[in-house]
Amino acid sequence: MLESIEKARLDKQEKMALEYALSDIRDEAYLFGSRIDPNKKGGDIDLLIYSQADPLRLSRRIVLKFFEKCEEKIDVIVMDPDNLSEDQQSFLNTISTLRIK
Repeated sequence: MLESIEKARLDKQEKMALEYALSDIRDEAYLFGSRIDPNKKGGDIDLLIYSQADPLRLSRRIVLKFFEKCEEKIDVIVMDPDNLSEDQQSFLNTISTLRIK
């Protein structure tokens, strides 16, 4: 099971789909956005992956695998932790995250 996923506001199917989508990913993965706030309702699933892999390919692969198990909307952002742009760093400074892998 993914680390800390039980703390996220996800149903059983969404958790299972995330575990499946990230099963072959070795990079760090974080949830952010409304799904880590227990006081909010609804919202898509926002996922941040720190990886040096091609961002578009990795994001697409995770989304497609997730969608095989769950048809909930998921947004995947991939950032190279060793090469963050100023805009990426500013974005990261504005969000709270929950590490799940």
